[in-house]
Amino acid sequence: MGEDLKITTLHDTVLRCRLVFFDIVHELPYEGPCRFGKGPELEREFDEMINNEAFKGIQMGIGYNLPEGVEMLEPKRYVNHTENWRISEEEMKKLCVGSEDTDVYFVSTTGRTGEMIVEFAQMVKKPVIFIGNDYGATINTSAMLAKGIETYSMLSWGQFKKQLRVLRARKALAETRVLCVSRFGHDYSLHDANDSFVSLDHVTEVLGTKFRFANLHEVIDQIQEIDPTTNYTTPGRHQENINADDMKVVDEVIDDLTQNADPCAMERENMVPSVKMYRLVQKLLAVNECNAFTANCPDACSTCRINKERFTFCITHSLNNEKGVPSACEYDISAVVSKAALQAISDKPSYMGNTAVLTLPDGTLTEDGYVQHFSKDHVGPEKWDALRGQPNMVMTQHSVGNRKMAGFDEEGARFSIRPFAFSGFGVTMRRDFDKDAGQVVTMCRFSPNCDKLLVSRGTITAGFGYDMDNCSHGVLFSVANTQDFYNAQIQVGNHVPLVYGDYYDEMCELGRILGLEVLAC
Repeated sequence: MGEDLKITTLHDTVLRCRLVFFDIVHELPYEGPCRFGKGPELEREFDEMINNEAFKGIQMGIGYNLPEGVEMLEPKRYVNHTENWRISEEEMKKLCVGSEDTDVYFVSTTGRTGEMIVEFAQMVKKPVIFIGNDYGATINTSAMLAKGIETYSMLSWGQFKKQLRVLRARKALAETRVLCVSRFGHDYSLHDANDSFVSLDHVTEVLGTKFRFANLHEVIDQIQEIDPTTNYTTPGRHQENINADDMKVVDEVIDDLTQNADPCAMERENMVPSVKMYRLVQKLLAVNECNAFTANCPDACSTCRINKERFTFCITHSLNNEKGVPSACEYDISAVVSKAALQAISDKPSYMGNTAVLTLPDGTLTEDGYVQHFSKDHVGPEKWDALRGQPNMVMTQHSVGNRKMAGFDEEGARFSIRPFAFSGFGVTMRRDFDKDAGQVVTMCRFSPNCDKLLVSRGTITAGFGYDMDNCSHGVLFSVANTQDFYNAQIQVGNHVPLVYGDYYDEMCELGRILGLEVLAC
């Protein structure tokens, strides 16, 4: 559906790595405090054989352990370095060729070449990874860290793969471009998520993420099937209005939703406006070269144009996330970027919503406050009463579930289609979270000043709102300690996105290498 539109997603991010190997050979057969052996082991030919075998071995190990989304570039090798300790500037420069296309270097050696490794890292100014616990790794890593060189040393191939996923996620964040549909301001909306980022310029400085903007009224005009130069807000300017070809895609999407939903509780005519908006957003993402999305909710609602046109952005967010485009409600740009981080680590879509602690560590149910009363109505009396005595329970609630939480290649979990508005419009997709009880989830959210990152994990116990209308859909899960979770959440904000799987360690490491304070809870 919509294959004609090219949207480069975070899934397309490739971390390009290169091995640089430093040989050392001895010119003369001798023994001493740093060299020993017997007979042929002291000959130059023996050193050359060891170097060749080590070079082949490290390439095989790396090739076997590269995670998805990581590409190995042509390796480079410094040969004929001897114990006269002379470093060839010409040979060092050859090692640096292609550094502009290389994200990370793997460094390996067979001897005392530490001064060369440090000099090389200073020349290319790229992250360096050592693999394996030996004297050289600890010597060189500590020396390079002391000089301010970004360096990692891995004890195992498992750690190696995790670190590469983290570095790829950092690159993906730098390649994230968020299309922000706003009504009043750009950075954040006082009427939507005023706990989002305070300064998008600062976010770009810290993460590399970029932001593109579209006016809400101009966007809404473009769902009309009219001459694209005759929109009320942009007369004469050619825009991306929905056309006959787009309506074929709209029909395909609606067919897919109605035929596979269990149940589909909407009339087709009530689904059309929201799916038209989804198609329009896809077009706007493509022409603006963006791969993430957010739009106003309260700011848009108060124009009354949503009511007039009979659409919401809910299904846009659900389908965007299924296609690998992080997409969030309420102009919550912090939530979008948090979703991007989770997706980049896991290669799975995420889910976001209002996030609130329901029970304390001792199992006491927190019943005071608007959010809890609101959620009580949606959770339902039976599941609500069952929360009593269950320690450390949290909820996340928004009607933007998706079918692909287990992975983009998933066949698709059970879902229902229900209206957002009680008058029947606004398509929402609801995943049957009850079927996912026992699933471990990982959560994160950047703070408003982009100086902290909440990281947590939990276990799903149930869902709610599958058979309800409006913004009543959500998931219940347990965390290690809800007081710790709350203490962290009040520093970062409301919407805390989650992704299926345990990526807690990777998310903590991502926050660390980004220079953020990690609020691990």
